[in-house]
Amino acid sequence: MTQIPAMVCVYGASGSGKTTDCGYSFPNALFIATPGALQSITHTCGYTPASIDVPDIQSATKALLDVKDKGYDAIVVDDFSFLAEKTISILEKRYKGFSLWGELRDVTLEFRNAARYCGVHVILNCWEQARKNRTDGTFVRGGPLLSGKLPEQLPAMCDLVLRCGRHSQRKPWTGIYRCEHSLEFVMKDRFGVCYDLNPIPMNLAEILRSVGCTVSRHKSLDWQEEIVEEFSKDLASGAPQEFIPTVEKLYKGLVDKGIDPKHARWTIRDVLDRTVIRKSLSTRSQSFFGASSNGLGSLN
Repeated sequence: MTQIPAMVCVYGASGSGKTTDCGYSFPNALFIATPGALQSITHTCGYTPASIDVPDIQSATKALLDVKDKGYDAIVVDDFSFLAEKTISILEKRYKGFSLWGELRDVTLEFRNAARYCGVHVILNCWEQARKNRTDGTFVRGGPLLSGKLPEQLPAMCDLVLRCGRHSQRKPWTGIYRCEHSLEFVMKDRFGVCYDLNPIPMNLAEILRSVGCTVSRHKSLDWQEEIVEEFSKDLASGAPQEFIPTVEKLYKGLVDKGIDPKHARWTIRDVLDRTVIRKSLSTRSQSFFGASSNGLGSLN
């Protein structure tokens, strides 16, 4: 089991759920984001995260270096694609051509080094760039929307690189992550669990907890962990036909106790995702070929 902080890159289209998942997953994080970018967390998760706005990647690096003294256990850059664009706009005033891309690479590498040794989880949200062919005919895999060689270089710095998607059978939250050995899109998993979870619940906290990483609960919701663990075991041991009634009963029980419905849904969300992840990993351990690729829908 690992306690080393994780460095994660998540990419997908606008509105695919990246920001909201980070709000659920890292309630004690410092978010680097523009004003208004985190409204989905406030409206969906029921709290407003700590955040700062920075003009460029260099300033984000300084925030990483200072984070240990601020009491945060994660930094979320939402989103890194936009931050890179702002950085290019500033660098263009001093550099041209290859010098510009070289400088962008250098400041990004400095950020990577700070992220690796800052002692907290670092999550980079990015827009998605489609697969394409350069003018010289060279094929470029789809991945994070970044300039130059960064679409391949940035993921190389990370432990997890996940692509956002949708899975219609997974209700009420249809957002998922994908992580596959692919020649078409950049994806990666140094922890060796996500390849067996495809499609993966859109829940970074539960993914990281499954490999032994410590991910804290919101300071006012520390009761969640005990309930999530208890309910997950109950759900896993129940009959398939009782799945939906059991979930509804668990949710109603929380609301009847006076828990904010947003926080009750948050709790049940983690229950469902923990159950799915554990079932998939258990299937992998019992079979030579590992978990089924469609295991996500098997609980619904």
